[in-house]
Parts: sequence; structure tokens; C-alpha cells
Amino acid sequence: MSSNHPYGGPQPPRRGADPGSGPVQPPSPYGYPQQPSPGGPSATSGYSFGPFAADEQGAEWQTGPQYDPYGAPPGPYGPGPARRAQQPKGKGKGKILIIVGAASLAVILMAVLAVVVATRGRPSAGGSAQGQQTNPAQSNAPHSTPRPSDAVSAYLQALAAGDAVAALSYASDPAPTGPLLSDEVLAESLERAPLTEIHVPVVEDQGATSVSATYTFGKSAISESFDVVKVADAWKLSRAIKDLDLGFIVGGPVPVKINGVKVDEDSVAVLPGSYAFTTGLPYVGYGSKNVVLVKSPYVEADTYRIQSQLTNSGEKAVISAAEKSFNECLKAHSLTPKNCPMKFDSKYRYTESSITWRQSGSDPFRKPKITLDGTQARIEIPLDLKLSGSCAYQGRSGNCSGTLKGKSVAVVKVTTKPLKVNWS
Repeated sequence: MSSNHPYGGPQPPRRGADPGSGPVQPPSPYGYPQQPSPGGPSATSGYSFGPFAADEQGAEWQTGPQYDPYGAPPGPYGPGPARRAQQPKGKGKGKILIIVGAASLAVILMAVLAVVVATRGRPSAGGSAQGQQTNPAQSNAPHSTPRPSDAVSAYLQALAAGDAVAALSYASDPAPTGPLLSDEVLAESLERAPLTEIHVPVVEDQGATSVSATYTFGKSAISESFDVVKVADAWKLSRAIKDLDLGFIVGGPVPVKINGVKVDEDSVAVLPGSYAFTTGLPYVGYGSKNVVLVKSPYVEADTYRIQSQLTNSGEKAVISAAEKSFNECLKAHSLTPKNCPMKFDSKYRYTESSITWRQSGSDPFRKPKITLDGTQARIEIPLDLKLSGSCAYQGRSGNCSGTLKGKSVAVVKVTTKPLKVNWS
């Protein structure tokens, strides 16, 4: 059998070459690999697949003497007899470990994904029971309301969160505006009367016109039926606000503030909640029953009992001012001192410098009658005074005395500092 090797030795098969796959270039007569001719195909061209293809494809023949992987020494003119190539053991084990590690990581990722999906599908601890909408997640953006009950539940939850803008977004009409439709006003309301225990039965009926709900404002348990209407693909409330009638107190001399916001309109829109009426004045308020609870957009709020009155400190202040004025009047040397409760008519002519006044009865300021008319307090007191002094009558002179009894009223303007007293 003829050989292409000049010395008759067998040529080892080239790595990566498949016997019978095509013509093989003749070997170099000096035992070195033949270099591909310019423009010719590479001996290792084509696509490789499988975990070990990259190593085989990247292998190169080394120049110089080649050592047989099975221990055969090289011949003086080239390698010894060719043997079947064997994959190095170290590299094979490393690649197997990589494959096993990648598979393990994939299994772990799939397990984590399954846990996340299962957890998201469960109701939260504070979530709603089956058939009830009690505590959907809060967001400044309006919730989707594909069911009639969704609109009522989301509206009440927005109120409970103090989000006025979100609550108003569930109104079927364009969102109303007003000085009391704000988060700040709603926050003060929730401080006095938190909105809790919201329960809205699920209503799937797309032809529904109302949805019932129960909730608690502070200590007041409320049951209400909300009118609903479908707008495009979402459900809305027919009414989301309540108008308070303030015509009987607004426009007078006493300012009106509701939850700290000054109002000057006869009617003002509010969301359900607790509303405190104040004046902003130190001595005038709206009494101990100055808080109105608006239970829903449908229930009339009792604002007609709101009346301005002196505060406790206001009463003390006006009594003190009137008493001080009264005591100054007792020092006057006149039968009718200016701006005083004494008006004494006598046929005797008194010497003014000798005139003296003194209280005869009990303290007139112990239990005075006090009323408030706008910003003016009226203090009614009993008069029981004694008068004495030098006098003259028909050419005769001597000492005269007299008694003054009756009632007198001190009018105190409570918006001035210091308080000004006028006697009538």
C-alpha cells in the first residue's frame, strides 16, 4: 500500500476532520500541518452544536514535535502511530458541573416564581372577606370600578384615607369644587371621627341603581344606600357631596370658620365627615355643640343649632371689663357721671366735689345676665346704690342722701382690645 509520507510512516488523522467528508490536503513533507491555501475553505469551517463543540472548533495544531496522548513517543520524523483521540478528563468534569449548576439555578428560579404568584393570589390579612369589599389598596389614582359596589367601596376607602381628590373622582358629575373639599379639611374631620368598619357587599348586577354600605364615623354607626350610575365602562356615585346651609349665620358680624377654613357663602359643599364651627375670635365661638357630623351625601346635617356665643374666657373677660367700669363710676363726683349706670335726679343742688356713691346691696356681678348680639355682649346687673353729699335747697344747705335702685346694662364690644364698655 502506497503512502504519501516520504518515509512510509502513517499520517495521523487531523482533528476536526471527518473521514470521507471531503478531500484532504496532502501533508507537508516535513511533518508540519499544511497551511490552507489563500481563499480556500478552512479545515474547521461550519456550525458546531453540543456542549463540547466549542473546544473542538477552537483547537489548533501545534508546530514542532507532537506528543501522543496515550504515551507513544514521537518518531524521529514525526508522531508515532495514530490512536483514537480521548477527551481530557479534567475539562469534561468541569463542563458537567457547569451544566448541573445551570439546571439547579433554573429550578430555584421557577420555585421562587411559583411562590410569588401564589402569594399575590392570596387575600391580605386586612383584606376583604368573600362577598365583601372592605379594604382595597389605597392610591391617589382612582381605582377601576367595573362593578357597582366597586364605586361605593373605593369612595369610602378614599374618605377613610383622607384623600379628597380620589373620593371626588367617583362622582358621576364633574368633580365639584369648594373651599372645604380638600385633604386638610378631611384630615381634621378624621382626627375627630375616623371612618372605620367599612363593609360594602359585592354587587355584580350591571343594571343596579343603588348599593348598600355600613361604616362607622367616630362612635356613630351608619347604614346608607348609595345611588350609582354607569358612566362609560366605570361605575360612579350619583352624589358624592352634601351642601350645608349656612345662610342663618354667614354674613353677620361674627366670622364663620369650618375645620379652620373661613367661609362666606350661604351654602358650602362638604364630603361626609365631622365639621367644627369656629370664629377665630378669642371671646366668641359657637358653643360646646359646635361640631356637625355629615353622615352621608343624603342625610341633612343639623347646622341650625349652630349659634354664636361667648366662650368661657369671653364671659370672664366681659364681666371683668364691666365690673372695672362700674367701680370707676362709683368714684365719680356727679349725680349722672358720663358713661355710667347712675342717673340720679334730685330737687336738691349737690356740691359735686362732695358727692359719693356706694354699693348698698349684694355684689351685682355675682350672677349677671349675659347675652350676645353679634359681637356685642350685654351684661344686665341690678342697681342698689346710696348717694350722699352736701346740698342746698331754697336758700338752706346741709347734707343730703338718696337711693338709686333698678337695673342697668353694660354693652361690651368683644372684638376690641382692650374691651370697651358702654352703659345704657
